[in-house]
Amino acid sequence: MTEASRQRQGRDARGGGSRRRLAVAGVAALLVVAGVGVAIAAGGAGGGAPGAVSVDGVDVSGESRAEVVEAVRERAKELVREPLVITRTDAPGFRVAATRAELGARPRVKAAVDEAMEPRNLGGRILSRLGIAPTRDVAIEFTLDRARATALIHRVTGRVNDPARSARLEVTADDIVLTPAKAGFGIDPEALRAQIMALPDEIAVTPGPLAPAVGDSAAAAARRQALALVAAPVDVTLQGRGVAIEPEVLRSALRFVEDPPRLRVDLDPDTLYEDIAPAFETRETPARDAEFRVSGSSVRLIPSRIGRSLDMRAIADAIVASPGAASVRARFRVTRPEDTTAEARKLRITEQISEFTTPYNCCEPRVTNIQRAAEILDGMIIPAGGRFSLNEALGERTIEGGFVEAPQIAAGRLEDAVGGGVSQVATTMYNAAFFGGMQLIAHTPHQFWISRYPEGREATVSLGGPELVFDNDWDAAVLISASAGSNGITIRLFSSLLGRRVETETGERRDIVEPKEIETVDPDLEPGERVVKQQMGGIGFTVSYTRTVHVGDTLKRDETYTWSYDAQDAFVEVGPKGPKRPGPRGGRTPTAPDEPTTTTPAPTTPGPQPGPDPEPSTPSGGGSAPPPPG
Repeated sequence: MTEASRQRQGRDARGGGSRRRLAVAGVAALLVVAGVGVAIAAGGAGGGAPGAVSVDGVDVSGESRAEVVEAVRERAKELVREPLVITRTDAPGFRVAATRAELGARPRVKAAVDEAMEPRNLGGRILSRLGIAPTRDVAIEFTLDRARATALIHRVTGRVNDPARSARLEVTADDIVLTPAKAGFGIDPEALRAQIMALPDEIAVTPGPLAPAVGDSAAAAARRQALALVAAPVDVTLQGRGVAIEPEVLRSALRFVEDPPRLRVDLDPDTLYEDIAPAFETRETPARDAEFRVSGSSVRLIPSRIGRSLDMRAIADAIVASPGAASVRARFRVTRPEDTTAEARKLRITEQISEFTTPYNCCEPRVTNIQRAAEILDGMIIPAGGRFSLNEALGERTIEGGFVEAPQIAAGRLEDAVGGGVSQVATTMYNAAFFGGMQLIAHTPHQFWISRYPEGREATVSLGGPELVFDNDWDAAVLISASAGSNGITIRLFSSLLGRRVETETGERRDIVEPKEIETVDPDLEPGERVVKQQMGGIGFTVSYTRTVHVGDTLKRDETYTWSYDAQDAFVEVGPKGPKRPGPRGGRTPTAPDEPTTTTPAPTTPGPQPGPDPEPSTPSGGGSAPPPPG
């Protein structure tokens, strides 16, 4: 081997050693990187946020999902308090501001959290672990309330805009007149809306020309179409026969609807129908809802029926689509009932479950109120599980609603009020619900006992209270049948018996209180003069009654109610002291609400109760509220 060969071999050996050392170093670096990757992967297995990530400037690196959620919510609370400011580039003093909260901003928390928790790719994770990756900042996005955004747009455009005006058409007796469009100036509302929905900190607007939504050329095209529509009669035909819609009817039915950039021509279906309906009345059949028809103590389901009627929308569209056509074909559509037979059967209203009647004297003003209330209640349905409130069912008693003034009780005295006497409806309804086994929620008897009613087992109502409320806690709906004739009101409830049975007993009167005469001095009367403002009535007393409700052999309710009636005192006004002149002044004694003072307990079974007296309606004071059943 020559010297040159030995030198070359030595250089190769030294070079190979260097390459081997570089290879070993490279493998070591890869192992380090791999180790970092394994560590990152292991760290990611815990579910925390990746390193170097923030949410709207808040660092959440490595935090758990729950911690990131909390951070997003807290940051969002700060952001919604910040204002969005709108300025004008051409008017430095112009400024309109609204906070994000005022715009109804709601943060999209889940979207922000999901993005923050999204892991980086492997390279990004390695750089993040080595501390040299850039921070990834996740923006919190918001949704806005569209109506509030619109209100802000109106605040801005109301101060800036001179609105554009679309071209429009007006139908006259012998022409269709076009009013040209007018350009406007200001801020485009829809462009501003798009900027607001992005929720920047500031929006700078530049007013400019505003084009009308409908231009002159579009209006002129609509005019030509409309003139062709009304130029001649159009026959609506069926099976070779037709009825003509004359030009003057077509003209009166013309409507123009902005559909930018078009002005759409339309015909009002109702105007056309009024003209041609008589010719097709034998071809139309109205839909009929299922209904319950009461006859005495029986109820019958009248089935629903599908109807057939002219499809005037389709007929109008056909005329508009073919301006100048001599005829269009009559079209019909199926009309469906709102309440079907199948739905009515599900209510399970099949038989009478209770009935109660209370009498009154014919032809008094209070009878008008009772009859009007019966009209409102008749046919109402209380669904299974539903609640009935008499005040809600009747609404406010007003002259416009068909009620009149009649006596009622106020602070132990009689006074006239619109709707007086409606409490007789309350008593009748209460007893119908009582014997129907309903769950009694709220009721208040009268201040004085009225002899036509069962003792204690009666009720009064007034707007704002007292209330009559009960629940239908049975598995079938309840139909109310209310009828008020010349001498009494009867309320029947129809449902399914479901094995219900109701029994009641009324106890003896106790704690009797005699009425007294209450005098007040009236300085306008002569000395010794007496004027009876209200005659003495019946005694006061306390009475209890029970109710048991059975479902077959099972006891559903066992209740006891107690009520204390006030004695019906006389109210007399007297003159100041001086020589007395005997006897009340004639013609000034009002009728008492309750003449009889009999102590015979009223029957406890359904049916009319005796008593010819008129009945006041609304108490205010006297007695005590019934205790809870039991």
